[in-house]
Amino acid sequence: MSFVSIALVLFLIVAIRLYFIQIKSTDCFYFNEGSCKENILEEAKKRQVYLERISAQRGIIFDRNNNILAMSLPSKTLCINPSKLYRKNHKELSKLSSLLNIQHTKLLKIISKNKNKQEYYLKRHVDKELYLKIKKIKNSNIYFINENKRTYLGGKPFSNIIGFTDIDDKGQEGIEYIGNDLLSPESGVKKVKRDNIGRPIETIEIIKKPTSGKNIILTLDKRIQIIAYEILRKYIKKFKADSGSVVLVESSSGKILSMTNYPSFDPEKRHTYKGDKIKNRVVYDLIEPGSTIKPLIVYAGLEKNIIQESTVIDTSPGVIELEGKEIKDWRYLGQVTPREIIKLSSNIGAAKISSRLPKNELIKFLEKVGFGQSLFLNLPGAKNGSLPTSSELSDAEHFTLGYGYGLSTSLMHLISAYVTLANNGNRIELKYTNSNEVYNNHEKLLNEKYTSMVLDMMKDVVHSDNGTGKKARVDGYTIYGKTGTVRQLIKGEYSKNRHNALFVGIIGNPLPQYVAAVIVRNPKTGEGSGGKHAAPVFSEFIQHSMRIINNIDYATK
Repeated sequence: MSFVSIALVLFLIVAIRLYFIQIKSTDCFYFNEGSCKENILEEAKKRQVYLERISAQRGIIFDRNNNILAMSLPSKTLCINPSKLYRKNHKELSKLSSLLNIQHTKLLKIISKNKNKQEYYLKRHVDKELYLKIKKIKNSNIYFINENKRTYLGGKPFSNIIGFTDIDDKGQEGIEYIGNDLLSPESGVKKVKRDNIGRPIETIEIIKKPTSGKNIILTLDKRIQIIAYEILRKYIKKFKADSGSVVLVESSSGKILSMTNYPSFDPEKRHTYKGDKIKNRVVYDLIEPGSTIKPLIVYAGLEKNIIQESTVIDTSPGVIELEGKEIKDWRYLGQVTPREIIKLSSNIGAAKISSRLPKNELIKFLEKVGFGQSLFLNLPGAKNGSLPTSSELSDAEHFTLGYGYGLSTSLMHLISAYVTLANNGNRIELKYTNSNEVYNNHEKLLNEKYTSMVLDMMKDVVHSDNGTGKKARVDGYTIYGKTGTVRQLIKGEYSKNRHNALFVGIIGNPLPQYVAAVIVRNPKTGEGSGGKHAAPVFSEFIQHSMRIINNIDYATK
């Protein structure tokens, strides 16, 4: 066969082959029928067309005045194509490792380990300065994609309330966690065409539109929260204390205007997301309420007709020995009335009232005002505390419950009980999210006659010259309050040197409008005292907060 004939045959074979590929869209030919692709156009589309997720924004968290506390912002994530960079001598990789401040060999190991992947997230949420530097590297296998990054405009004052998300914008702690289903967006889906190295070059079709997450509006006030945090910081340092917390509630609605903890953590620095600092200790920490329970014990005595307003209780000789335990007052008080038990904070007086109440009725009463029960707040880490059962209550514990030892509770439970007092015996659920619903969830728990008596007694704690809470006074307001000083329980034993200092107060003008609670944990400037360490915090916090609530101009006052 001549050269011309061979060339003609080869030409015909190539022409027929091209006909099958280009016209018939198949690579099936006489010699490869067992392994050919019937429709190479569809095969090409499979390699070039992909389904890609369309990200959407996570919901925003606002305070009650629509100030943004947490939101998601667009962010750049650095990606590489390891399948194209593997075993290639790209000089750009050396520059990239230098910019990322990682060893060149480590980067090569990452590429080698992921050599079969077309896309690998090398660094999430790259800052602008680094982004601009890396962008100058001219290599199509080193590129950026768009993502979202959570940012927290509430800062440290809100951090252990708002919580945080993980790097994928999923709630991990605080309101971010508990509200994750509501805040989470619904991603969309689009069909895209990619080039030969896997980069999207064309959107073909939007299959599903993305839906942004829903927003959450809190009852918290950013201005008050910041003030609470700064005042706590000031006094925790002044008293050399371990930590402190403050809560402020509008008594008529149950709206929480502030719940603040110090120290806190920086929400913009992930390495600080650990330890007690990330916990909302207002609901997480369990404490014994100490003397702050005395107004409630006096109320129970009045309601059960165990005592009258004029009843005189003898506290002499100033100490009671019972079952190897010693009950004593901070100083000798002699004969005291219920008013003086509250004003002067008599442990013996309160213990004697408690002991006269039948055990089962005492426990039922404490349960009724919320101790050991759920507050239905739905906050992460919230604890209900506990009460002893009447059957297991010893005679000594029957006494000590009267001045707040032998039960555990959270600061939020304590303020909830005082909200009931402030509302003339009407219980109202506390809340931290805003809505347009009409609040009618009042439940009559206590007798108005006796709550009025107790409130009047509590006024003397602050406004009489010898009251234990006179440092809690606030100019222009009536304060119905109670101090509390509690030894901390360390490994089952009460410490002589570590105390919780407490003050809970109802703010009136003159009728009750707000309730606030302060705890200072383990102050070290002198022996811990509610009147000395918690009352001043309350006073300064409420003075500033009332100015904000009533729109009083600081500059003119």
